Amino acid sequence: MIYSAEADIVPFLKSLSLGLQPYAAANEVLLSFSSGAKKQIVYYQPFLLSQSIVQLICNIINLVPPKSKIRVRLVADPDNHKVEVEIENTSINLILVNAVSNHSIYTFTGSPLAEGTVYRLVLPLYTHASPPNHALQTKPSASNFPHFYAEIQRRFTSHFTQSEKLIATLEQNRPQEAAFMQRINALINANLEDENFDSIALCKAMSLSRTQLFRRLKSLIRQAPAIYIKTIRLQKAKELLETTDLSVSEIAFKTGIQTVSHFTKIFKKQYGIPPSVFRQSNGSATNE
Repeated sequence: MIYSAEADIVPFLKSLSLGLQPYAAANEVLLSFSSGAKKQIVYYQPFLLSQSIVQLICNIINLVPPKSKIRVRLVADPDNHKVEVEIENTSINLILVNAVSNHSIYTFTGSPLAEGTVYRLVLPLYTHASPPNHALQTKPSASNFPHFYAEIQRRFTSHFTQSEKLIATLEQNRPQEAAFMQRINALINANLEDENFDSIALCKAMSLSRTQLFRRLKSLIRQAPAIYIKTIRLQKAKELLETTDLSVSEIAFKTGIQTVSHFTKIFKKQYGIPPSVFRQSNGSATNE
């Protein structure tokens, strides 16, 4: 069961922001939190709200350029018996990247700014007339897996779950870099089944030195070439698990990962559960 709570949301939001600051700093992004009130009692579901906020902030961190700022704010509107959670980013308008706030249980509404984006979530203020604490009962899916796994499946994201998101963002103001990433992605996908296609092979195909490729990719996606190649392989594997009846071993082979044990290990590390469990939660066929 997932319980709602009548609780002070200020320390809740502050702790989430503090917990994500090291990740933001590692990506050269400044993350801050502010509140107009020292205490604000709100009726909400802590578990689900934390997942939605963390997902949104991480998606923004992964898409904004270095030196950007992300501000988490709590804005009270007592006259209308509500508060707003605002998550604002500077430097780039992310409205066209629809998946930034998609698949979130709590719905954030995005609005463009002159230089950035702000996402807002409205929550009801606690009053004595609020309904009593209640629980949301998880519902089994058609495959008899808890609804929780269906939510995990929908939220599976790596740094760029679909590379098109990054390209769409770059095309707004950095078309040359968008073309660069399109070529990188095309080369990786064309050689996906080749287990020997690594960062050295990518350097040769791009006619760049290892240092040049590393610096350029790192500035765009904050990933080393070898990590990005693995990310693309796993994204393709996830897609095949969702859309085909290929076995797990066949999918491992098609994505250039030669042993099922290694494929299972890195897939679980990336997405949190083994490919066979993901396959079952998706209602697909065999996992042998």
